[in-house]
Amino acid sequence: EAPVGTPLDAFVRSAYDDNSVPIVAALTDCKLIELTYPVERDIEVIPLAIDDSDGMRIYTRSLTFLLIVAAQQLFPEAQVCVDHSVTFGGFFCEVRSATALTPEQVGQLQRRMQELVVQDLPISKRRVPLDEAIALFEARGQQDKVRLLRYRKKEYVTLYRLDDVEDYFHGYMVPSTRCLRYFALEYYAPGLVLRFPRREQPTVLQPVVDYPKLV
Repeated sequence: EAPVGTPLDAFVRSAYDDNSVPIVAALTDCKLIELTYPVERDIEVIPLAIDDSDGMRIYTRSLTFLLIVAAQQLFPEAQVCVDHSVTFGGFFCEVRSATALTPEQVGQLQRRMQELVVQDLPISKRRVPLDEAIALFEARGQQDKVRLLRYRKKEYVTLYRLDDVEDYFHGYMVPSTRCLRYFALEYYAPGLVLRFPRREQPTVLQPVVDYPKLV
C-alpha cells in the first residue's frame, strides 16, 4: 500500500530484493508500462525483468542513454553513434570526435557510467511540441534525429532526461540508473562495444569474441 499517485517503482522496490535480476517494467491489463507509472488505484501487475524480451529491450535502450550521457559529460564535442549488435551480447558504437577514443578514454567512460549507476539518478520524461524537439536537435547538429522527427505524425515528442542530458528514444526506459548494473565497455577500434548480458543469463556478460570482418 502507498498513497495515490505513488510511482510503481516504489512498490517494486518494496516487494523485491534489489540484488536480484533487475526489474525494469511491468504489465497491467496486458499493457506494457514503465515503472515511473503513477498508481492511482488498486491494480494487478506482472513485473518484467531483463530475462524477458521486452525487459531486455528497455534495459539495452537505457544503457545506450547512459553511455550517451557519460560520453557527453566527459567529451562534450563527441557524438555517440550506435551502429549494430554483436554476437556475444552488445552494441558496436563509434564515438565521433576530432580524434578517436583511446583505450584509456574508454576506461574513463566506463568508470563514469558506473558512477552514474551508483548515484541512482532518476530517468525522467516530458512531452514537448514537435517543433520544439526539432529545434533542439537542430541546435545540437543531430540531423539524423531532425530528419526522423520530420516524418512524425503526432504533434508532440516524449524526451527523456538523465542528469543534465535530454534525448529522444523510440521506446520505454528504466526508472533510474540503479537498474543498469550489468554492463562493460570494450575498446574495439575504431570504436567500442557496449556489452550487456543475454536474457538467458541476465547477470552474466558473455566473453568477447573477435570478429573483425563482421564488426
